[in-house]
Amino acid sequence: MSLLATPHTLDPVVGIDAFKGAMGRLAGAVTVITAGRGPEARGLTATAVCSVAASPPTLLICVNRSGEAHDAIARTEAFCVNVLADRSRTVADRFAGRFGNLGAEKFADAAWSSLVTGAPALDEALVAIDCRLAETVEAHSHTVFFGTVVGVRLGAALPPLLHFDRAYRTLS
Repeated sequence: MSLLATPHTLDPVVGIDAFKGAMGRLAGAVTVITAGRGPEARGLTATAVCSVAASPPTLLICVNRSGEAHDAIARTEAFCVNVLADRSRTVADRFAGRFGNLGAEKFADAAWSSLVTGAPALDEALVAIDCRLAETVEAHSHTVFFGTVVGVRLGAALPPLLHFDRAYRTLS
């Protein structure tokens, strides 16, 4: 018996609702991914962030091509992953579009600076990871952006903001 699965072209594909339900059970750190500067700054709330390699330090993000931040990342060839603390739920909601803010308006009401690339880094983030774009892969409705890490700023060691079962959670 082989331990490797043999692909079956006749296997059914799971439905979208079942897939979303399954992914809702995958706990993830809530991040705000940013790109651009000043009035051209854009961002989104995401959990689709993953380390790829330690040498060179590389991570990936998955971004919907229809979102406004996608083009800013592609245009500037840089992005910053801001890992949020539990106290930053309002920031997460703003960048998820829950308050109706668009474009650079999403950056109001929080303190931002920058590291190496100029992409906005949230001052209250648990960590801000600044990346230069290294590679892109188109996958269905999304682009997978691979970034080489060029800057890291560690913030206070506070309880993280997590997403699980379609709601915010934290560790206590």
